Amino acid sequence: MHEITRHQEQRSLISLRRDRIDDHSIQGFVIGASDELVLLQYVYDFRLDGLMVLAVSDITEVRCTATDRFQQTLLAAEGLVEQVPFGLSTNLQDWRSAIDDLASRYPLLILECERLEEPDFVIGRVSKLARDEVWLEWFSGAANWGEKPARFKYKDITSCQVDTNYVNAYQRYFDRNAD
Repeated sequence: MHEITRHQEQRSLISLRRDRIDDHSIQGFVIGASDELVLLQYVYDFRLDGLMVLAVSDITEVRCTATDRFQQTLLAAEGLVEQVPFGLSTNLQDWRSAIDDLASRYPLLILECERLEEPDFVIGRVSKLARDEVWLEWFSGAANWGEKPARFKYKDITSCQVDTNYVNAYQRYFDRNAD
């Protein structure tokens, strides 16, 4: 945790690993952290790609390599580092508070439960926050809304993403096609 906080203070581009979940590392800037969760400005292929919340307990490695440092200079030269919302304050006490906070600012989000026997990925909007679970009104890849909300136990959630290029493309579609 101390290492994550240090990278947040230094505004360093870092790479995180979650070996029990994903074979690939996640690159980003630390925006906020608690003992339970970390909020990243996700970086993918030299593009800022939304905010991502991860469970600290899933993180197996935090690095700031020579590659990360060099790529941060490339992002700075493109004017992207100045777009990172380093001052953003988000409640990261637990999954419930983080999802509640982010859902109040962003209309759509992605929730992932990658540790399940059959991993789950849902995109939609929060319809209910209960003590142990969140309910999401979800839609398919063809932008068709599901008939009933999907339910996720907080203990199963591994990732929450908002303001991504993927989510924003659907949001623009829904805005253009509002009934």
